Amino acid sequence: MSSYRRLDMIQRKRWLVAFAALGIGGSVSAVLLVFANPARDSVDVYVAARDLPAGASLGVDAIALQRMSVASSQSLFFGRGDESTLSGLRASHDLLSGQLIQRSDVMGPSSATDRRLVFVPVKDVPAADPGSKVDLLVVGGTPDHPTVIPFALGVEVRSTSPNGLTVMVTSRQASAFVYAADAMRLVAVIAEPGASEGAEGPVSSADEAMAAAVQR
Repeated sequence: MSSYRRLDMIQRKRWLVAFAALGIGGSVSAVLLVFANPARDSVDVYVAARDLPAGASLGVDAIALQRMSVASSQSLFFGRGDESTLSGLRASHDLLSGQLIQRSDVMGPSSATDRRLVFVPVKDVPAADPGSKVDLLVVGGTPDHPTVIPFALGVEVRSTSPNGLTVMVTSRQASAFVYAADAMRLVAVIAEPGASEGAEGPVSSADEAMAAAVQR
Protein backbone atom coordinates (compact mmCIF):
# COMPACT_ATOMS: atom_id res chain seq x y z
CA MET A 1 0.00 0.00 0.00
CA SER A 2 1.40 3.38 -1.01
CA SER A 3 2.02 6.11 1.54
CA TYR A 4 -0.58 8.31 -0.17
CA ARG A 5 -3.27 5.64 0.16
CA ARG A 6 -2.41 5.06 3.84
CA LEU A 7 -2.62 8.82 4.49
CA ASP A 8 -6.03 8.98 2.74
CA MET A 9 -7.40 6.14 4.92
CA ILE A 10 -6.13 7.79 8.10
CA GLN A 11 -7.83 11.07 7.17
CA ARG A 12 -11.11 9.26 6.45
CA LYS A 13 -11.00 7.53 9.84
CA ARG A 14 -10.42 10.88 11.54
CA TRP A 15 -13.44 12.36 9.77
CA LEU A 16 -15.64 9.37 10.81
CA VAL A 17 -14.53 9.74 14.45
CA ALA A 18 -15.26 13.46 14.34
CA PHE A 19 -18.77 12.95 12.90
CA ALA A 20 -19.48 10.22 15.49
CA ALA A 21 -18.39 12.54 18.28
CA LEU A 22 -20.63 15.28 16.96
CA GLY A 23 -23.56 12.87 16.81
CA ILE A 24 -23.02 11.68 20.37
CA GLY A 25 -22.59 15.25 21.58
CA GLY A 26 -25.83 16.24 19.87
CA SER A 27 -27.71 13.36 21.51
CA VAL A 28 -26.33 14.20 24.93
CA SER A 29 -27.22 17.86 24.44
CA ALA A 30 -30.76 16.90 23.45
CA VAL A 31 -31.15 14.76 26.57
CA LEU A 32 -29.77 17.55 28.74
CA LEU A 33 -32.18 20.03 27.18
CA VAL A 34 -35.13 17.72 27.90
CA PHE A 35 -34.14 17.29 31.53
CA ALA A 36 -33.38 20.96 31.96
CA ASN A 37 -36.74 22.01 30.52
CA PRO A 38 -39.19 22.77 33.36
CA ALA A 39 -42.11 22.31 30.94
CA ARG A 40 -41.65 18.54 31.20
CA ASP A 41 -43.62 18.63 34.50
CA SER A 42 -46.47 20.64 33.00
CA VAL A 43 -49.77 18.86 32.44
CA ASP A 44 -53.25 19.84 31.33
CA VAL A 45 -55.49 20.04 34.41
CA TYR A 46 -59.01 21.30 35.00
CA VAL A 47 -59.68 24.56 36.82
CA ALA A 48 -62.89 26.39 37.66
CA ALA A 49 -63.93 28.47 34.64
CA ARG A 50 -65.70 30.97 36.92
CA ASP A 51 -66.59 31.42 40.58
CA LEU A 52 -68.61 28.37 41.61
CA PRO A 53 -70.71 28.08 44.78
CA ALA A 54 -70.79 24.89 46.85
CA GLY A 55 -73.04 22.34 45.17
CA ALA A 56 -72.55 23.76 41.65
CA SER A 57 -72.49 21.22 38.84
CA LEU A 58 -69.10 20.78 37.17
CA GLY A 59 -70.36 20.67 33.59
CA VAL A 60 -68.44 21.78 30.51
CA ASP A 61 -69.38 25.43 31.08
CA ALA A 62 -68.00 25.39 34.63
CA ILE A 63 -64.54 23.94 33.96
CA ALA A 64 -61.59 24.77 31.73
CA LEU A 65 -58.32 23.06 30.82
CA GLN A 66 -55.15 24.89 31.80
CA ARG A 67 -51.50 23.98 31.34
CA MET A 68 -49.82 23.98 34.74
CA SER A 69 -46.71 22.65 36.44
CA VAL A 70 -47.82 20.53 39.40
CA ALA A 71 -45.45 19.14 42.01
CA SER A 72 -47.98 16.75 43.58
CA SER A 73 -49.16 13.45 42.19
CA GLN A 74 -51.36 13.93 39.15
CA SER A 75 -53.87 11.50 40.67
CA LEU A 76 -54.97 14.33 43.00
CA PHE A 77 -56.25 16.39 40.07
CA PHE A 78 -58.47 16.03 37.01
CA GLY A 79 -56.78 16.12 33.63
CA ARG A 80 -57.58 15.74 29.95
CA GLY A 81 -60.01 12.87 29.48
CA ASP A 82 -61.78 13.39 32.84
CA GLU A 83 -64.57 15.54 31.36
CA SER A 84 -67.24 12.87 31.71
CA THR A 85 -66.23 12.16 35.31
CA LEU A 86 -66.38 15.83 36.30
CA SER A 87 -69.72 16.38 34.57
CA GLY A 88 -71.35 14.01 37.08
CA LEU A 89 -69.86 15.74 40.14
CA ARG A 90 -70.52 18.93 42.12
CA ALA A 91 -68.30 21.40 43.98
CA SER A 92 -68.01 20.37 47.62
CA HIS A 93 -67.34 24.00 48.62
CA ASP A 94 -67.00 27.43 46.99
CA LEU A 95 -64.42 27.50 44.18
CA LEU A 96 -62.79 30.64 42.79
CA SER A 97 -62.35 31.29 39.09
CA GLY A 98 -59.08 29.71 37.94
CA GLN A 99 -58.79 27.51 41.04
CA LEU A 100 -57.25 24.09 40.42
CA ILE A 101 -59.90 21.40 40.96
CA GLN A 102 -58.65 18.67 43.29
CA ARG A 103 -60.35 15.41 44.25
CA SER A 104 -61.16 16.90 47.66
CA ASP A 105 -63.03 19.76 45.94
CA VAL A 106 -65.75 17.55 44.46
CA MET A 107 -68.62 15.37 45.63
CA GLY A 108 -71.19 13.06 44.10
CA PRO A 109 -74.55 14.43 42.92
CA SER A 110 -76.48 12.73 45.73
CA SER A 111 -74.24 14.24 48.41
CA ALA A 112 -75.61 17.72 47.71
CA THR A 113 -79.22 16.77 48.51
CA ASP A 114 -78.65 15.98 52.19
CA ARG A 115 -75.91 18.08 53.72
CA ARG A 116 -75.85 19.71 57.16
CA LEU A 117 -73.28 21.96 58.81
CA VAL A 118 -72.34 21.19 62.41
CA PHE A 119 -69.80 23.07 64.53
CA VAL A 120 -67.63 20.70 66.55
CA PRO A 121 -65.34 22.02 69.32
CA VAL A 122 -61.91 20.47 68.83
CA LYS A 123 -58.83 20.59 71.00
CA ASP A 124 -55.77 21.97 69.17
CA VAL A 125 -57.46 22.67 65.83
CA PRO A 126 -55.24 21.49 62.95
CA ALA A 127 -54.73 23.50 59.77
CA ALA A 128 -57.45 22.30 57.40
CA ASP A 129 -58.62 23.87 54.15
CA PRO A 130 -62.28 23.76 53.10
CA GLY A 131 -62.97 20.40 51.53
CA SER A 132 -60.30 18.65 53.59
CA LYS A 133 -61.09 15.42 55.40
CA VAL A 134 -60.47 14.82 59.10
CA ASP A 135 -60.76 11.85 61.41
CA LEU A 136 -62.42 12.74 64.73
CA LEU A 137 -61.25 10.82 67.79
CA VAL A 138 -62.79 10.86 71.27
CA VAL A 139 -60.52 11.24 74.30
CA GLY A 140 -62.24 9.71 77.31
CA GLY A 141 -61.77 7.45 80.30
CA THR A 142 -60.34 8.66 83.58
CA PRO A 143 -57.05 10.45 84.45
CA ASP A 144 -55.69 7.08 85.59
CA HIS A 145 -57.04 5.19 82.62
CA PRO A 146 -57.47 7.45 79.53
CA THR A 147 -58.84 6.10 76.27
CA VAL A 148 -58.87 7.22 72.66
CA ILE A 149 -61.70 5.92 70.48
CA PRO A 150 -62.51 6.77 66.84
CA PHE A 151 -65.77 8.71 66.53
CA ALA A 152 -66.01 9.51 62.79
CA LEU A 153 -63.52 9.06 59.96
CA GLY A 154 -63.22 10.98 56.71
CA VAL A 155 -65.43 13.91 57.76
CA GLU A 156 -65.49 16.85 55.35
CA VAL A 157 -64.39 20.23 56.75
CA ARG A 158 -66.26 23.33 55.64
CA SER A 159 -64.37 25.89 57.74
CA THR A 160 -62.12 26.21 60.78
CA SER A 161 -61.83 28.56 63.75
CA PRO A 162 -59.55 28.68 66.80
CA ASN A 163 -62.20 26.78 68.76
CA GLY A 164 -63.11 24.01 66.37
CA LEU A 165 -64.31 22.85 62.98
CA THR A 166 -67.51 23.27 61.01
CA VAL A 167 -68.05 19.92 59.31
CA MET A 168 -70.42 18.70 56.63
CA VAL A 169 -72.58 15.68 57.52
CA THR A 170 -75.89 14.14 56.49
CA SER A 171 -79.11 14.74 58.42
CA ARG A 172 -78.89 11.18 59.79
CA GLN A 173 -75.46 11.96 61.24
CA ALA A 174 -76.27 15.44 62.55
CA SER A 175 -77.71 14.36 65.92
CA ALA A 176 -74.65 12.24 66.68
CA PHE A 177 -72.31 15.13 65.89
CA VAL A 178 -74.35 17.57 67.98
CA TYR A 179 -74.20 15.13 70.91
CA ALA A 180 -70.46 14.67 70.45
CA ALA A 181 -69.94 18.43 70.26
CA ASP A 182 -71.71 18.89 73.58
CA ALA A 183 -70.67 15.84 75.57
CA MET A 184 -67.39 14.50 74.16
CA ARG A 185 -63.81 15.70 74.06
CA LEU A 186 -62.84 15.50 70.40
CA VAL A 187 -59.47 15.67 68.68
CA ALA A 188 -59.12 15.99 64.91
CA VAL A 189 -56.52 14.25 62.76
CA ILE A 190 -56.11 15.90 59.35
CA ALA A 191 -55.87 13.66 56.28
CA GLU A 192 -53.55 14.55 53.41
CA PRO A 193 -55.29 15.14 50.05
CA GLY A 194 -55.76 11.83 48.30
CA ALA A 195 -54.97 9.81 51.44
CA SER A 196 -56.68 6.47 51.95
CA GLU A 197 -59.57 6.12 54.38
CA GLY A 198 -58.62 6.39 58.06
CA ALA A 199 -57.83 3.21 59.97
CA GLU A 200 -57.41 4.50 63.53
CA GLY A 201 -58.26 1.99 66.25
CA PRO A 202 -59.09 2.36 69.96
CA VAL A 203 -56.22 2.81 72.42
CA SER A 204 -56.71 2.40 76.17
CA SER A 205 -53.24 1.63 77.52
CA ALA A 206 -49.62 2.61 77.10
CA ASP A 207 -48.87 -0.80 75.59
CA GLU A 208 -51.62 -0.38 72.99
CA ALA A 209 -50.35 3.10 72.17
CA MET A 210 -46.80 1.81 71.67
CA ALA A 211 -48.03 -1.07 69.49
CA ALA A 212 -50.17 1.23 67.34
CA ALA A 213 -47.33 3.76 66.94
CA VAL A 214 -45.04 1.24 65.21
CA GLN A 215 -47.67 0.09 62.71
CA ARG A 216 -47.33 1.21 59.07
